[in-house]
Amino acid sequence: MDYIIQACESLSELGACVALQKQIWGYAEHEIYPLRLFITLTKIGGQVLGAFTADDELVGFVASMPAWHGRRRYYHSLSLGVLPAHENRGLGRALKLEQRKAALRAGIDSIEWTYDPLRAKNAFFNIERLGAVARRYSPDHYGQVQSRLQQGLPSDRLVAEWWLKSPRVRRALGGKSLRRATGKPAAEVAVPADFTALAETQPAEARQLQLAVREQLQGHFARKLVITGFALEGGAGRYLLDPARAAGLSGL
Repeated sequence: MDYIIQACESLSELGACVALQKQIWGYAEHEIYPLRLFITLTKIGGQVLGAFTADDELVGFVASMPAWHGRRRYYHSLSLGVLPAHENRGLGRALKLEQRKAALRAGIDSIEWTYDPLRAKNAFFNIERLGAVARRYSPDHYGQVQSRLQQGLPSDRLVAEWWLKSPRVRRALGGKSLRRATGKPAAEVAVPADFTALAETQPAEARQLQLAVREQLQGHFARKLVITGFALEGGAGRYLLDPARAAGLSGL
C-alpha cells in the first residue's frame, strides 16, 4: 500500500489524530490529547504530521511542540503512533524522518520524547533505527495512566534525545552500525523482548522487573553513562551504555 506523509492542517485531519489515540493505545477519554492541543500546535511552531493512504485515510501521526533547554530550542515529540493494521511497513520511521526534515528547516537540531524503557521494540526503534540516545530516567513520569499498554504499572519513562545532525544519527539513518564490532559497552541492562505478555500473566513479577531496571539505569546514569545501543536477540533485549564523552554528546 502506498502512503503519503504530510502536515495535518484541517479540522477533520486534526480530529482524526484525536480518534487514533484511542485506537492505537486504548487511552481512557481523559488521557487523550484534545483537538484544541493539535490545533494550537499548528499555530505556535509545532508539528502535526500524518500518514495517509491513497484513499486519504489517516492511519498514523506524529505530533511535537517547541520547547527550550535554557536558550537552546528543540522539539518535544508528544506522540508517534500507527494503527495496528498498518504497522511494520516503515510508517513510524517515515513519520520521524519527515519530522526531522521539518525541524532542520526550522533551524532546530534536536528532538526529544519519552518512552517506556521496558518496551523492547520501541527501544530498538529509537536507539538503533533512529540513532537516539538516552541518559535521563523519569520514574512514574505521568502518574497513573489508564491505557491498554500501561497495565496499572507506574509510568516510568526514558527521555530519548535525537541529535539530528550528529554523525551517529546519520549512520543510523543510513543503515550503518552504530558500534564498533569489538567495542564492549561499559554496562548492560537486560529487559524482556515481550514485557506486555509478562505484565498480563505475572503482574507482580513485572512490577519487580520494572523496579530492577529503574534502579540499574538510574545508577548507570548517575555514573554519567549513556544508552548508545540496544541489542534484541530472541527472547531478550539489552541496553548498551557508554560514557557520555565516548558517545560524543553535547551537554544540556
